[in-house]
Amino acid sequence: MRTHRRAKHIGLPVAVAALAALLIPYASSDEGEASASTPSSSSIVYDPGPKLRCYSVSNESGGTNYGNDSRDCGAVDNRNRVDGSCAWFGYASRRGVECPAWRFVTYGWEENRLRQYPGYDHQVQGPSGSPLKLVLQNNSRNLRDRCELKEVAFSYEYVGSSLKRRADGEEYNFSDGRAEVSYDALVEQSGDFRCAERRAVLTTDFIYRTARGLNLISVVHHDPGPFSRPNRDGVLWTNNCKNGEGAPSGCRVTVYGQRIEPGRTTRIDVDFTEVARRYAAYLRNDPIPQASQIEAVQVVNSARGADLKAEVSEVNVTLK
Repeated sequence: MRTHRRAKHIGLPVAVAALAALLIPYASSDEGEASASTPSSSSIVYDPGPKLRCYSVSNESGGTNYGNDSRDCGAVDNRNRVDGSCAWFGYASRRGVECPAWRFVTYGWEENRLRQYPGYDHQVQGPSGSPLKLVLQNNSRNLRDRCELKEVAFSYEYVGSSLKRRADGEEYNFSDGRAEVSYDALVEQSGDFRCAERRAVLTTDFIYRTARGLNLISVVHHDPGPFSRPNRDGVLWTNNCKNGEGAPSGCRVTVYGQRIEPGRTTRIDVDFTEVARRYAAYLRNDPIPQASQIEAVQVVNSARGADLKAEVSEVNVTLK
């Protein structure tokens, strides 16, 4: 299990130029939207769904951005989304440079394997303004190096640009309310496994910053292998709050959650507040510190020597 996730802008100048902006006939965000509080159950992302083509594609292992699409970004223009570090994205409102509202992220794939077999794909299907269907294709079964970890993910990860800020202008903390992630998902695996680690999993990942580093809670919804066996507490994997050199670091824990039946669209609902409390022992017995900035929420298709497709739509992140 990989122990690092992207939670900061890559922001490199090698990004492909954004597609030409189009005029989209629906209302722009008003000034107050991003500063709304969370009185009952409020979305904390600018583009739940997502509904808008305002995204980039990033290769985490290669450190590059490519495939930017900014055609719908005008629909979420907001002064709180202005961030000069995203000039590479190629979109600027009348207020200044703005970041993507969401992102596709790949790990382990070279860009030349896009829409190849074996290889990977990320597709956006449907009309702008309606919930888009995001396709995450991850085909590593017939690679020469079959057992190398490959991932294709959907991510809300720009604090202040994907993820809203509180009414006081500060970032949302995990401690600000009950954090829930929901979306529709469909998975289909083709063929068998080619590696000892029978990995073809779909997870919901919740990443937040603590004084000791980034904590990652990963909830598995599809695991036909299975890739790992749970311990007596139901934990599939943990880093024991240490980095690769054995020094104290942020905590990572992977557990089972709501399961998906292959070939059938399922509504996923994850209460990360409840999950964190249940597995507090794997989070230094301090699962939700007062200072716990929410850094990213991701849906991840992860495979070794297997072919797995996932379709994701109607995504939302709320605090109650």
